[in-house]
Amino acid sequence: MLAVLSLLNEAPRHPYEMQSLIRQRRIGDVVRMRGGSLYDAVVRLEKLGLAEVAGTSRDGARPERTVYGITEKGRAELRSLLSEYLGERADEYPVFPAALAHAHQLGRAEAGGLLRERAAELAVLIDKVEEDLRSAREAAVPRAVLLETEYAQVLRRAELGWLRGVLADLETGDLEWVELEWVELEEA
Repeated sequence: MLAVLSLLNEAPRHPYEMQSLIRQRRIGDVVRMRGGSLYDAVVRLEKLGLAEVAGTSRDGARPERTVYGITEKGRAELRSLLSEYLGERADEYPVFPAALAHAHQLGRAEAGGLLRERAAELAVLIDKVEEDLRSAREAAVPRAVLLETEYAQVLRRAELGWLRGVLADLETGDLEWVELEWVELEEA
């Protein structure tokens, strides 16, 4: 809801244009949106009185598209959400730290292998996002609309540095590991 309200607050848009901006600005890195969910979100916002049809547009021979705009009620909701999300610290429970709390249930080698895979994927993602940020800057995308991507990139880099340190400690033995045995239950 926040992403759609924010895009509509900038200018009236049709959902396809919003999808393009979400990709260009990498908003999908911080907001889960799939295929038709953007269209569903716009319909929900309209039903709630937060968005309204602002007209239609047509590009060349393409079909006519419905353009939506934000309502005053939508602007108030956007302001309320931003005030809450920016000003209040929230406890979040991502799955990776939860898995780290129990990683010792796996053997040192298995846990290390999984962490190495994660580090490799993270390094590739960091490079890809850096390329996307460079392209966005060259396209004169304002930095203010890329802040969440910059923030996520800082977190990725910090995680990668931390992972590399943990992996080094695993390899040298500086990280003590509790080796547990898996007990296979017999079927009754």
